[in-house]
Amino acid sequence: MIDRRFLLKFLSFSFLARANVEKDIDVLGCKLKRDRLYRINEDRMIFQWIKKEGKNIYSVGFTPILSALVYPLYSVKIKPVDTMVEYDGNLAVVEAGKRVSTFPSPLGGKIVDKNSKLEKDPSPLISDPYNAWLVKVESEDTESLKRLKRAEEVVDTIRQFIIREQIECLPRK
Repeated sequence: MIDRRFLLKFLSFSFLARANVEKDIDVLGCKLKRDRLYRINEDRMIFQWIKKEGKNIYSVGFTPILSALVYPLYSVKIKPVDTMVEYDGNLAVVEAGKRVSTFPSPLGGKIVDKNSKLEKDPSPLISDPYNAWLVKVESEDTESLKRLKRAEEVVDTIRQFIIREQIECLPRK
């Protein structure tokens, strides 16, 4: 027979452990979601999240840091569905402030879906970056996947960048 106190402790510990694992990481006001992988390259100003959506399907989007860097954002032009992209190939063109830049792919593969709503109104990339995915890529590019990092692995890099560049993440609360 199982002791009630043991069972309660076990259930409480399991619940707290699960809640802790799923909790987002706050880095000086910038949120990192633990359910994503990240591609961070400070020199090239690449701050992307990647989320596994299904078998070999990955959604790709802006991190809150990238949202802060591209503010004000005027337009986004996303590559069409069925376009084949290589690692670091162009997924989208972003017009922000006085510059136009490309949004490189963190994975090689085929674009299987695009968030066309963002081409009409890109503001969710700023106001809600973790729900405003740009594209979904079907990929078996294991080499590119190995380059991606978990949220816990990018915390120090993100913290140093925020301090050095005096970034205030969006959305502001």
